[in-house]
Amino acid sequence: MDDKVFKKWKWIGASIICLSILVANYLQENGQINMNVKKIVYSSEDLNSMRNVLREVFNTEEEPKIAVSSETVSNELLSFIAVKPYDEGYLLTFEKPLPIISIENGLVVYTGHNTHTGKTISVFYENNTTVTYGFVDAFTTLPYTSVEKGQTIANKEEPGNLYIQIETNGKRLNLEETIKWMREFVQS
Repeated sequence: MDDKVFKKWKWIGASIICLSILVANYLQENGQINMNVKKIVYSSEDLNSMRNVLREVFNTEEEPKIAVSSETVSNELLSFIAVKPYDEGYLLTFEKPLPIISIENGLVVYTGHNTHTGKTISVFYENNTTVTYGFVDAFTTLPYTSVEKGQTIANKEEPGNLYIQIETNGKRLNLEETIKWMREFVQS
């Protein structure tokens, strides 16, 4: 199948999936079906299984990559001066602006405004980890956009608090695990 036709079928498939989710959500809100569609679509486990099914259907195997060196992302996330529990995650306090960098290849699953965390972005990474950043000042990616390791996904343009919540394999990390995770992925 030629590349142009393949891309066309991917868009048709994505449109059908999107339309079916919207219709199911509409029917659920009107009480015509008894299933919580939002819970299914927004849970990281179901998102991972949907992505794997689409990979199998479209057979999008990437060319093998040869690792030359272990590239670090950015250590600016570790430059916080204070941390405290907040909502279901933690507030990190920064004295200077910082870019929010993707730590792995993944998918932006949410960008928007949340009543508890202001402007918020959530990214689901290929290693089954979902990271949510809140109180960001600007988004640089749209929802349901693929991101690559090292890509800027949002910006914290003013000094202050940044909310972070990390969920790996369906388990929210506590403060100690969050700091350990941050050191592992953003270490220089």
